[in-house]
Amino acid sequence: MTFRYRALFVGCSLLFVLGFVSLGQAQEGAKLYITPSKKEMEVKGRLLGKIKGPPNVVLILADDLGYADTGVYGSNSIPTPHIDALAKRGVRFTDAYVTAGTCSPSRAGLLSGRYQQRFGFEFNTAGAAITHRESRGLDPAVITFPEVLQHTGYATGMFGKWHLGTRSHFHPNTRGFDEFFGFLAGAHGYFPVKKEERVYSTVMRNKTHLKEPEYLTDAFARETVRFIHKNKDKPFFAYVPFNAVHTPIEASKKYLDRFLDVKNPQQKTYNAMVSALDDAVGAIVAALKETQTEKNTLVIFMNDNGGPVYTRVQSNAPLRLGKLFLFEGGIRVPMIMSWPGVLEAGSIYRQPVSSLDIYPTLCAAAGVVLPPGLKLDGVNLFPHLNGEIKTAPHEALFWSNGPNTAVRLGQWKMVQAHDHVWLFDLENDIGETKNLALAKPEILKTLQAKLKQWQGQMKPPAWPSKPNRRKVKVDGAIYELNI
Repeated sequence: MTFRYRALFVGCSLLFVLGFVSLGQAQEGAKLYITPSKKEMEVKGRLLGKIKGPPNVVLILADDLGYADTGVYGSNSIPTPHIDALAKRGVRFTDAYVTAGTCSPSRAGLLSGRYQQRFGFEFNTAGAAITHRESRGLDPAVITFPEVLQHTGYATGMFGKWHLGTRSHFHPNTRGFDEFFGFLAGAHGYFPVKKEERVYSTVMRNKTHLKEPEYLTDAFARETVRFIHKNKDKPFFAYVPFNAVHTPIEASKKYLDRFLDVKNPQQKTYNAMVSALDDAVGAIVAALKETQTEKNTLVIFMNDNGGPVYTRVQSNAPLRLGKLFLFEGGIRVPMIMSWPGVLEAGSIYRQPVSSLDIYPTLCAAAGVVLPPGLKLDGVNLFPHLNGEIKTAPHEALFWSNGPNTAVRLGQWKMVQAHDHVWLFDLENDIGETKNLALAKPEILKTLQAKLKQWQGQMKPPAWPSKPNRRKVKVDGAIYELNI
């Protein structure tokens, strides 16, 4: 139906009737008809089309994914067409890091934009029961970026694994999320449960416990898709921290049947889990296309830490070791950012970046100016990605895990474990095979000084690591795993 503005001059009064605007001929004392001009309406439409509101944001976080377990990062055995396509449409990072080699502190750094050691979150919160009893979690005083986006009018939803506290004051609904569908603890099975679970273990919608009938990776994708459709007409933020591919190693027949030629049952199941994760990414991207929100949506895909070596199915090649370690395999992760028309499609960024950078980057995308009192350790990546700033986003990056510490400064990486120290030239030795600590004493001294300065700004751990601190040998030296 079309409408027309119609104005009637009666003395000095003017009566308006709703309609489209385009001036026609006016004669004094006569009726003025305002009718639409096709040409002018086309111009109007083009101009309005150029006006975009704040972008939507979808942050997808995989769990324990091997660095080389997607096609775009080198896998020849696990097809991941949807994750690969995301990289083709955006930026792939070669040197992306998280702030810890384990799940929980890594997530604390991601959501806070600050080194989690600044508020004592150095280790995992322990098992779910202890976490609940001891009230461990992300300090309620810390301002998360979901809280910032929610405060500025975004619809916010989380679908997946939380692992930042189980009590009500840690719950996602109190930390910036309008909607929550997932579980609070550090791990959960993928198939329907057969008995009631405790609050810290159960799958829940907001704070209502439920028994999810679907394979859990599919369920998290389903809920994310529903959220996108529901909020397509307003700015939305979806945080999707899948528990895939964390243990237990479980997959449904639909995905297992894709790897009938894989003889090792553990490897077959893991490959199927990655395939399910890739399908979930595809479903989320498809929802953006269906709702015509894709062009105004920033999508980020990354991992919470390196793939574990103890499962014997993940590949972090060419990186050394994996989850729980501060060598590259434990803290360097896949990361992709896609935003049509803003980020260059098919590009590669090779400077070191951090999960700390997600917070300020998302706020910049949303047009949010953070107050001076809210100090972050991350930086806005957009000026670096568009070439406005040529230098690296960070002078140095730091890690701490009990007696284990690490720092990266340019091409140099130092790892310390008790009284043993390694120095690597990552530019020429990405696999950390050649220890240059004795050959480059001045460089080592510089990195140690940087680390000491950083440590002086951090707080002691708010709780201890798990008491069973397994010790393993790395190059003949003792490396103690603090979880």
